[in-house]
Amino acid sequence: MHSENYNSKVLVEMWTDFINWDKRRLGENGFLLNTLQKFHCQKIFDACLGDGADSIYLLKNGFNVTSNDLDKLFIKKAQENAKKHDVILNVTEYDWRDLDKHFEKKSFDAVLCLGNSLTYLFNKKDQLKTLKNFLYILRDNGILIIDERNYQYFLDKREEILENGEFRYSGKYVYCGDKVHGKPIEISDDKVRMEYTDEKTGKKGYLVLYPFKRGELLNLLKEAGYTKIEQYSDYKKEYNQDADFYQYVCVK
Repeated sequence: MHSENYNSKVLVEMWTDFINWDKRRLGENGFLLNTLQKFHCQKIFDACLGDGADSIYLLKNGFNVTSNDLDKLFIKKAQENAKKHDVILNVTEYDWRDLDKHFEKKSFDAVLCLGNSLTYLFNKKDQLKTLKNFLYILRDNGILIIDERNYQYFLDKREEILENGEFRYSGKYVYCGDKVHGKPIEISDDKVRMEYTDEKTGKKGYLVLYPFKRGELLNLLKEAGYTKIEQYSDYKKEYNQDADFYQYVCVK
């Protein structure tokens, strides 16, 4: 599920360096495994496969994972990565808005929508339909784990970021690589354009993303029908306005 306005080939080449799989796992400090185990989840739907970082990690830890993406280049890269790690991906290529046409009700114990991925959808109708579809395919007491960048910081500090280049990002959470750097080069209330630079090659890739305002995703989750929602800031159970990322564990 990727925005049309980007150079897929360049991004796919640099994405694993942008994430840094090992550092991602260090940054989350067991959050993903602990949460899935706490809610007795075994059958997982990874809504946004990307380069395979999370799906492969879960497969290696014994979970039953269905991995979804629409980008054929990312799927190819994820399959190459899976081969290196000696696991086999079970890949679907479904639009999130149509999941209820492809899966039966209560098909999964957990749905993951990680790596700031819901931000590829730009209007509330599509965002809400997607969140409702995630709910539809979850069993009772199953969980959606979803995250978002702290876009409110982008919006509040847009002048400092764009005019002075003062973009604050710790590099400790979600996107942790030191060979590829991402920064916003356009910021408006309805879209953010990110530029990703590979320091080794100088190549650049771009993504156009929807910037959730403070509380917006939380309200969408409630509107979609999730009644019990825990919010985390950089994997710590609290609200911190200076966090890089927010995570939500939403129980059906």
